[in-house]
Amino acid sequence: MVQAVDSEKVEMTVAHEEIPGFMQAMTMVFRVSAGDVKTFKEGDQIKARMVRDEDGGFRLIKIWKIDDEAAATMRRVNKRLAKTVDDLGSGYYLAEGDAFPEFALVDQYGETVTPTRYEGKPFMLNYIFTRCTDAEMCPLSTSKMATMQRLAKEAGLEDLEFISVTLDPKYDTPSVLRTFADAYGIDGENFRFVTGERAAVRQLIKSMALTHIDTGEDIVHSLATVLVGRDRKIVMRSVKKAWDPMAFLEAAKAL
Repeated sequence: MVQAVDSEKVEMTVAHEEIPGFMQAMTMVFRVSAGDVKTFKEGDQIKARMVRDEDGGFRLIKIWKIDDEAAATMRRVNKRLAKTVDDLGSGYYLAEGDAFPEFALVDQYGETVTPTRYEGKPFMLNYIFTRCTDAEMCPLSTSKMATMQRLAKEAGLEDLEFISVTLDPKYDTPSVLRTFADAYGIDGENFRFVTGERAAVRQLIKSMALTHIDTGEDIVHSLATVLVGRDRKIVMRSVKKAWDPMAFLEAAKAL
């Protein structure tokens, strides 16, 4: 359990359970990432990997918030997601006019994102991962989503939401996604970067029939960007690198 967060020193004080054969239960100060001190707060229950720094100190990485009630909700919702995607069959994907399935994942603030957040609201959704080094893939797609968010605000589309689903849930923890979003200057109020259990993420990837090959060093993937209406039906879908934010904006205005 997090006992204290020190933003200046980029540390967290954590009361942890016994690590059999290595360390008894105790309260310790751990180094963490800049994203972690923004994401977690006093009283949060967490799970993490502890590693030793070169100078002998300890660091926590891959930190996830533990919330049993939220986890139960995610399992229930994502079970329905799995059935929806399995019913599509191999090689098929959700196209314009199809209903986008419900899903439950964790955002860059460590909070659970459930279908109720988007009930009656239109949203745009794409797929990225933070370690992507191809400037014409995830970085470009994220920049365009940020542009779309700005254009929507200028156009008065106040209830349009934005979602980016990571293709790399093993690495992209909530704090990693938060650091990534902050680097693009993205307003998180209506733009959530989501991650979670690998099975649920893979179901969303399959729903768009995306190419997704994890080589260990990189992820070879295709793209998909969708606009979903208030009735959860897909209004526009693009698999191109050069998708046009203005075209999506005009479609969003008509919702």
